[in-house]
Amino acid sequence: MGRPEKPLAPDAGPATAFALELRRLRAAAGSPSYRELARRALFSASVLSDAAAGHRLPTLQVALAFAEACGGDRAVWERRWRAAAGRAGDGPGPAVKPAQQAPEPRLRAAAVRAVLPVPAQLPMEPRPLAGRARELGEARALTAAGAGPVPPLVIHGPTGVGKSALALRLAHELAADLPDGQLYVSLGAAADGRKDAPGIAGGMLRSLGIAPELIPDDPAQRIGLYRSVLYERRLLVVFDGTLQERQVRDLLVAAPHSRIVVTARSRLLGLDGVRRLALPVLGRDGSMDLLAGIVGTERLAAAPRAGLLLAEACGDLPLALTLAGRRLAARPEAFLSEAVAELLAADGLSGRLRVGDESLTERYEDAYRRLTPPARLLLHRFAATGAAPCVDGVIRTPSTALAHAPEPPQEPVEPVEDVLEAVVDSGLLERTDVPGQYGLPPLVRQFALARAAATADGPEPVWHRPHGDRPAPGAARPFPAMTQETPA
Repeated sequence: MGRPEKPLAPDAGPATAFALELRRLRAAAGSPSYRELARRALFSASVLSDAAAGHRLPTLQVALAFAEACGGDRAVWERRWRAAAGRAGDGPGPAVKPAQQAPEPRLRAAAVRAVLPVPAQLPMEPRPLAGRARELGEARALTAAGAGPVPPLVIHGPTGVGKSALALRLAHELAADLPDGQLYVSLGAAADGRKDAPGIAGGMLRSLGIAPELIPDDPAQRIGLYRSVLYERRLLVVFDGTLQERQVRDLLVAAPHSRIVVTARSRLLGLDGVRRLALPVLGRDGSMDLLAGIVGTERLAAAPRAGLLLAEACGDLPLALTLAGRRLAARPEAFLSEAVAELLAADGLSGRLRVGDESLTERYEDAYRRLTPPARLLLHRFAATGAAPCVDGVIRTPSTALAHAPEPPQEPVEPVEDVLEAVVDSGLLERTDVPGQYGLPPLVRQFALARAAATADGPEPVWHRPHGDRPAPGAARPFPAMTQETPA
């Protein structure tokens, strides 16, 4: 049983009336102590006690946590809180403001934590989302409420294809129905895999206003608390630029109310129980819409062929088109056809696609650094010849390299399929619509040729399929075919 509280006047105002309702709910639940409620609500006892004191209207988060800890219906109490908040600003005399607007110096430290705003951490959308109506519709369907918990959604695709842009557009739409907050975590090149799951969970719990003394020191318990919060509240979580499954595996929850969106170059096949959405390059119409939004509809309409040539040279890759479009938009006085011709006439278009601190080459470099030496060799060979150096399912070194080898090659070290999958998951190689064929985007080809030229000469590694998977003599070799460009 909790200690007796000071009586409240029933007609003292909307904040006091709301506090009386909270007290009645607590009494109906058996008058648990505020310390006990704190364990259920994940807010400190002093914060919950202050919510029922009637001095000010508590935050929506605190009010809902209080009500749910006492067995109240979340939707009912959200309506009551909004009604009280509306009355607080409409009555005669001084308005009683919600706790978010109370003077901070007059609050205790625990109360200050409770009046932190609901987290709204989503970045603004980086560029207009063009040509993605179908994919956005699929993403909406994959995250729509159903009969049970909704699994996390993994949006994956090649480097620069616009995964973050699609995820942010989807997230901003989902946020309207998830009032408890939006959490955003960047796990890309800047994080470089150093962020671990317990550390991320602790940061998100603090962002949600949970008192530090209620966040466990034990990593497993901290993650368990994070999962419990996602299950109970209506939250949106975005993990952007995920590099490896271990970064997010323990942080994924299939929750009835919350939603989780993950972006990655890789398909993250090591994750179970998730839904996946593959994001291809744009169609040609989508590329033109994207360019029109950057350089101007009238300017592009005056030189449509220049736009088509640029879209083809960029392989319909959204990031490449965006960077090229910004360079063109920075020269409004130039004829678009002449500006595009100058841009395409330069050697190595991929190296010129840099605006401010945004660079396509740096994105490719980050993916390239993560490849193994055999995967880099495969990428170099595809870029140079359009096909893999493969004989009977074995990728081999050139005869000149073998002639200078001090001894016969050692037992092959890596299956072809594994190397191919590594290059695909790096975002530098694409599958085509034809089974068994892969596409090398034109800008990746330029980049790979430049990297191959900069690589020191020397014996190259040898790798192949396991012996048991080799085709019989005379049988068709199932090694994937290669196309120079991804079909529009």
